[in-house]
Amino acid sequence: MDSEPETAIFRRFGDLTISNLLRLQAELHDLEHQLEEVRDEDARSNDPVRTKYASDFRLMRDWAEDGDSLQHDLLDSIGTKLQEYHAALTQALEVSKARSPTKREVDFLRSWLIRPSLGANFQNHPEDTIWSKSNDGDFITLRSQESENDPFTSVLNGFLLDIYHRIWGQQRKHNQSEKLGRNIRRYNDEHILRVSKVIGATLSSLLPTLVILVLFFVKRMLVRIGLVIVFTAVFSLTLSLLTEARKVEIFSATAAFAAVEVVFVGSTSINGTA
Repeated sequence: MDSEPETAIFRRFGDLTISNLLRLQAELHDLEHQLEEVRDEDARSNDPVRTKYASDFRLMRDWAEDGDSLQHDLLDSIGTKLQEYHAALTQALEVSKARSPTKREVDFLRSWLIRPSLGANFQNHPEDTIWSKSNDGDFITLRSQESENDPFTSVLNGFLLDIYHRIWGQQRKHNQSEKLGRNIRRYNDEHILRVSKVIGATLSSLLPTLVILVLFFVKRMLVRIGLVIVFTAVFSLTLSLLTEARKVEIFSATAAFAAVEVVFVGSTSINGTA
C-alpha cells in the first residue's frame, strides 16, 4: 500500500466513531448533572467553607486534601473526560475530511484481492469482509487528490481510460506494475490531468470563435437569437463539465459570454449584415 497508494483504502468506522462520541457525551452529561447537584448542596450547606467552593477553587482544593473532596473529584473527573471527548471529536472531524476513494479504486482493490495470481484471498475471516460491499460509503483513502474533480476528468479517468486500456494500453509493457502484478497496468494521473487541461483549453478557445463564425453567416435575426440561447446554454454546460468553477463563477462567465454574443449580433445588424 505504501508503494501503490491507490490501494491504501481503509474503513473510517463511522458508526463506531459516532457511538464512541455519544458514549463520551452521555458520560459527560451525567458528570455535569452530578456536579450541579453537588454545587447546589454545597451552596445550601451550613458550612461556610463549602458555600465558597463554587467561587474559590484554591479553597476547594485545600479542603479536598483534608477529606472534603466530592466536588473537587468531580471536576477532576470531568477534566479528564473532557480531554478524551475533545480528542475524539477532533479525530472524528479530521477523519471526516479525508477523501473517499472512487468506486474504481475500491473495485480494483477488491479485484486484486480475489485474483488467484495476485491477492489470492489471503485474508482470514472476518478480516476478509473489511472491503465488502456492505461497507461501501465507510471507506477513506490515504492517497492525495492529484487530479481535478470535474466530471470530464472523472470520465476521462474512468470510462474513456477503460476504452483506451482495452484497445491499446494493455498491450504496452512499460506501464506494468511489478508489485501489484505483471498483468496490472499503471496510468499516471498527471498525464490524464494534462490531457484534460489540453482538451479544456482547446474548447475554451474554439467555442467563442465558432459561435461568432456561425452567427456571422446566419442572416435572420430570430434564428440568431435562438442560436444565442443555445450557444449560451452549451457554454454554461461546458464550464460545469470541464471545470471546478463555483456557481457564481459559471454565472458570471456565462453572462459575459452572452453579452459578447448580443453585442456582435447588434453590431452586425446595424451594419446591415443581418
